[in-house]
Amino acid sequence: MKRNRREARQYAFQTLYANEFHGVGDEVIFPEGELNLSMDQDYAKKIINGVLEHLQIIDESLAPYCKKRPLPRMDTVDRSILRIAVWELTYNREELSPSIVINEAVQLAKLFGSDTSYKLVNAILDGYYKNLP
Repeated sequence: MKRNRREARQYAFQTLYANEFHGVGDEVIFPEGELNLSMDQDYAKKIINGVLEHLQIIDESLAPYCKKRPLPRMDTVDRSILRIAVWELTYNREELSPSIVINEAVQLAKLFGSDTSYKLVNAILDGYYKNLP
């Protein structure tokens, strides 16, 4: 059975977003039924652990592309989405098409962000990706 990566990213986003308001050691608990059994749970865990493990480096690598809205002042939703995408583009050992990663980040921004979040996320990730070695 093919596991759903979109739901894994969404779950990872919600966990990392909530983590911004709680300590790293706090366990985030979701309402009953929130965890979809078709979700690729292993991939969700890889994203969460990978982002937290590389958080400082991810933020430093994003900084040059966040000139109009520096990362610390950026909306928490946008910042969390960007971190996931940068982890997928840079640290994920699986071969994923960059266009899929960026598209998935844009979809998360449309779903959870402000009316203009998806434009910001797309522009930052486009710049980031174009400058990867």
